[in-house]
Amino acid sequence: MQYEQIKELIAIFEKTDLNDMEVQLDNAVLRLNRGAVSPFTHTGSTDTQTQGTVAAQPVVLTSQTAASGETVEENISSTVPTADESENQGDKVIKSPIVGTFYQSASPDEEPFVKIGDTIAKGDVVCIIEAMKFMNEVNSEVSGTITEILVNDGDFVEYGQELFRVR
Repeated sequence: MQYEQIKELIAIFEKTDLNDMEVQLDNAVLRLNRGAVSPFTHTGSTDTQTQGTVAAQPVVLTSQTAASGETVEENISSTVPTADESENQGDKVIKSPIVGTFYQSASPDEEPFVKIGDTIAKGDVVCIIEAMKFMNEVNSEVSGTITEILVNDGDFVEYGQELFRVR
């Protein structure tokens, strides 16, 4: 199991309401436990989405070597990146919370969620990232005006990659 796969699984786990998850690939087992769960609240829209924050918990990767039968454990700390200050212009940056394909709109024939010059509020949907056939809405963690869109529609994005600049 590669580090990038682990990060992607953690990001997917954080977007669910599961308390525990175990994934076994070859000779590696990844166990995720949410621990303390923050309360979730209904968004008030007509859809049934919920929002909330999950406290980051350490993840233990257990791997059993085939030859010796020994079990090796590695602690992996992970948190989903949030908008933070850009050193270049003092703008805030919205980063990708997951590895996947970036889409500016819900479907090819619809308008993009945001364009340069649009004013956004904290919690507004700014894009969709498709990962493992799941469409994940990315909500803004900041309010302001979109000054730059750093990726193109359909581009593959990495975990933590900068997507938008907001002033």
